[in-house]
Amino acid sequence: MYLDREYRPRRRRRGVVARFWPLFLLAVIAVVFYETRPAWLVPRVAQPTPTPTRSAVSFLADAENAMMRGDLAAALVAYGEVARLEPNNPDPQIMQAKLYIIDQQVRAAYDAAARAVDLAPQNANALTALARAEDWLGDYEDALSHALDAYDIDPANAETLAVISEIYADVGNYAQAQTYIDAALNAAPDNVLALRNKAYLLEKQGKYEEAVETLNQAIAQAPQRYDLYLEQARVYRIGLDDYEKAIQANRAAVDANKTPATLDALGEGFYNAGDHLQAIKFLREALDLDPDYGPALVHLGMAMYARQNFEEAAQYLERGLPLIGDTARIEQYYTAGLAHVYKDPRECELALPWLRKALEIEPESGPALVGMRLCAESTE
Repeated sequence: MYLDREYRPRRRRRGVVARFWPLFLLAVIAVVFYETRPAWLVPRVAQPTPTPTRSAVSFLADAENAMMRGDLAAALVAYGEVARLEPNNPDPQIMQAKLYIIDQQVRAAYDAAARAVDLAPQNANALTALARAEDWLGDYEDALSHALDAYDIDPANAETLAVISEIYADVGNYAQAQTYIDAALNAAPDNVLALRNKAYLLEKQGKYEEAVETLNQAIAQAPQRYDLYLEQARVYRIGLDDYEKAIQANRAAVDANKTPATLDALGEGFYNAGDHLQAIKFLREALDLDPDYGPALVHLGMAMYARQNFEEAAQYLERGLPLIGDTARIEQYYTAGLAHVYKDPRECELALPWLRKALEIEPESGPALVGMRLCAESTE
């Protein structure tokens, strides 16, 4: 057979569908796959992780840790959170009352203790906290009544016994105070409040060296308690007339916890020792932490007056005296008046109200009368 090697079979031309059917098939598969795609293929929008709700137990741990390092402000906040989460639990309110007393926020201590008693009228610790706040407010009758109610409920409670002793010491019944403080220390020899109140009773009786030693025992049990150092400084200064040791105790308070109160105490300690420049330094530090801390404003005004900076003295005393209220002393009132008298220009209209306050306390106050006379002469 002859083969024509030049021959080429004619190819049949295919249609569009025939030519591109694989692409059509892939497109169909893709559409079906998209419509029925598995969940893992769908992109997920990132959702924020919810913050877990903290429990009362976690805030309680925060409070206890803050107490261990002497941070009373943080402990107060943490106990407040516990109280919010457990509104029927009196314990956080009791602890807040105790801490407020340490920080000398007596009205806040009373309010917290009163809430605790409302929650648990038969709780000896709540009644004891209320009694101590009332004692510090000078309401001795109610204080003793509530303290004895607590004693009836729990006669072996060392803190109740210690608070009864404190109340009797404040009203001058030292024999009864001694009886109860002895009972408190028999029940709990290392109880910090009992040791503190024993030192307080010794101080009230003029036994200052013994008071200092007893405060040392309390400090050994709670070295983070800055208030114990401040009390020791007071005994050194007022009882023993030892300004150097008072300053050392105030420094120890600052080391335990640098707060407006401790820095103010250190500044006042230097002021009392006659070192007004050092006083100003630490009082300014106190105000850096809290610009409205009344005691530091007043003490800084007094230090400025001692440095004859009458303009600033007047400014600080004007701001501070209303903040400390009834705790202001006569010399602070007449110093505020004299600062206005001696500054340039003299402003007797601002001086006279303070001078009159001083004369209400002591009508024969020499410095206040001098200020009144100078103002009278300036108007003639």
